[in-house]
Amino acid sequence: MNRRNFLKNAWLSAAGILLGKWPIRQAHASQNEQSEANDLKTEKIDFYCHFSTMKIIDYLEAAGGPKPHVFRRLFANTPTLIDSDKRLRLMDDFSVTRSVLVPLPWLETAPAVHIDSQKCLKAAQILNNEMARIVSKHPDRFSAVAVLPATNAQIMLAELNRAVKELNMVGGMFVVGPTVKRPDHPDYEQLYAEAAKLDVPLWIHPSRPPIYPDYIDESVSKFQVWQTLTWLEDSSTAMVRIVFAGVFDRYPDLKLIIHHAGALIPLYAQRMQYGWDYFEQNTGKNQPTTISKPYIEHFKKFYCDTATQGNQPKLLEIASDFFGSERVLFGTDAPMEATAGRAFTGDAIASVAGMNTSKANRQAIFRDNAQRILRLG
Repeated sequence: MNRRNFLKNAWLSAAGILLGKWPIRQAHASQNEQSEANDLKTEKIDFYCHFSTMKIIDYLEAAGGPKPHVFRRLFANTPTLIDSDKRLRLMDDFSVTRSVLVPLPWLETAPAVHIDSQKCLKAAQILNNEMARIVSKHPDRFSAVAVLPATNAQIMLAELNRAVKELNMVGGMFVVGPTVKRPDHPDYEQLYAEAAKLDVPLWIHPSRPPIYPDYIDESVSKFQVWQTLTWLEDSSTAMVRIVFAGVFDRYPDLKLIIHHAGALIPLYAQRMQYGWDYFEQNTGKNQPTTISKPYIEHFKKFYCDTATQGNQPKLLEIASDFFGSERVLFGTDAPMEATAGRAFTGDAIASVAGMNTSKANRQAIFRDNAQRILRLG
């Protein structure tokens, strides 16, 4: 039995046992295969998954946002996204001991609300209060990330401080893409400084909407390119802007979490460096930045998750080789798919279990790195 088939069958068998779909069968695995199967049962911290409440959808609609909100049906049809008891059962089935809940939706999905600083702040407070309430019911199982109202620096910093100091949230989330505030905007400079001061991570999420077309002669994106492909581009572009702005030079201990295994950067790191070198050499124009060369080294200061949205151990090996295994965090993106989190969670587990790396590195990715960042002891 080859490695990939073994891991697939081991996970499917474990999932079937947990769900009561078929009986336990006598295992005849080798010692090495048994060790790999044990990885699937290892305690895990899901560092990048989502949670929300219908209360925020109701408010965004009532306050002038789109009716119905673009996420209304999505939320209503994904019970593990809005019901903490159902989420706990999902976590238990996969030995996820703690989930770090990243909020949805980002407030920019309701432009009329987002541009109004008071409405935007109220929306953030509604969602953050509800997330904190969920955590207070199960503090041993959940941590929560605050949605940040990015309308202006004043309300963004105030809400981050309230979330961390009063609501005991573990950090903040902001979004990136061509239709929202660029991550090297002066407002975000103040956010980076405050997050570094508070010593809390910031989760970065792509946000390009379907109404942003792929071609200028069209009015919308087609075939879901906006989500399947260009979200990776948008996260990567945000990383470029952050790096070349010198953010890590000013805040070397800042923890920025990039979604989807570091997006495109680990895959095309060498291409990027070759491109910068070639154009600088042959045009005589350096990149407009004060950071040191080689530029690509600065990108290794990000953290990334394991949410590739598929069983992709090779992608995680590339990400781990680039960032270092100590900066890779188990994350599932659950429950944002048709099985309400089961497929994404199972795939993320199988991806880490299938990596060609040491047991210690897998343990670090599954749990230890998150424990260190969250200071869980």
